[in-house]
Amino acid sequence: MKIRDGHATMNGDKTEHEIPSGSVDIIADDGQRLFGITLNKDGTIRVNFGNFCKHGGTVLDDRGCIIPIASNCFTVKRNEIHD
Repeated sequence: MKIRDGHATMNGDKTEHEIPSGSVDIIADDGQRLFGITLNKDGTIRVNFGNFCKHGGTVLDDRGCIIPIASNCFTVKRNEIHD
């Protein structure tokens, strides 16, 4: 799997980074895994939520939801913990 920085790509930087394992972790502000993303051999992706974490000043639990936006786009969101 190869990845690019989306913002850099918009500015003309097409640098690709090889990810031999086929998976990446997106890290929350507190150093915990926010999302784990795996590219499967059949071209599908698997998204795993990490454990409880804090990101953007919000505490998030270990569950989430998928929010459809269009037929070719969706949002994956972690559930917030409310007092």
